[in-house]
Amino acid sequence: MSDLADALNQSREIVRSALADARAELAALDDRRSELLALISQGEAALGEARRDAGTTAMTLHEALMQILRENGNVPMTARALADAVTDRDLYRKKDGSPVEINQIHARTNNYHDLFEKDGPLIRLREESAMLTNHPPSITVFRDDDEGFTAWLDEHPDGYFINSERRPKPTYLVLHQPGCRHFDRDPTVHWTRDYIKICSLDRRGLEEWATGTVGGEATLCSSCFG
Repeated sequence: MSDLADALNQSREIVRSALADARAELAALDDRRSELLALISQGEAALGEARRDAGTTAMTLHEALMQILRENGNVPMTARALADAVTDRDLYRKKDGSPVEINQIHARTNNYHDLFEKDGPLIRLREESAMLTNHPPSITVFRDDDEGFTAWLDEHPDGYFINSERRPKPTYLVLHQPGCRHFDRDPTVHWTRDYIKICSLDRRGLEEWATGTVGGEATLCSSCFG
């Protein structure tokens, strides 16, 4: 048995070593690719050549990122994938003609928080879900509007609201009333940024929206309905 265990341990070490070598080789290839792209860009600039079609207007970096994400169906992408796509399509280059770098992607998406959202390493457009446009006139949606939401609570003490993620999911739809103790209106909290509020005076209308549009039943807040 000891011989078998030794053989298995040796095999794992061989695999680990091979993986480390492969990762190092891949990193070197990535670096070389970036170097070559920079050299190509500098060569094109020296010759007065441009890969963009004549008459087109150069995009800003965030416009290029938005175009890539929209064309990809707004499927979340890594900063590396976005940088490669922008460079391959020649949608944006740095002032010296070199390709966009990953740290620029992170910096730009952080600066334009109203346009982009991140989930770990993944980036996507912060676009309104179609589910939020498919509701009756009796429903009001508050997103990135804390002041509007708190004003609605003051004006409709007998109303109801559903707390939901920005892109509503059937698994998280919680029904509250304006006096809920969980919403103390602390000004340091962004009440309608990461989670939005779908409000109405018509409780049945809200619950029907939840089941009919999002596909999930609204869960009752224990503090409001306990």
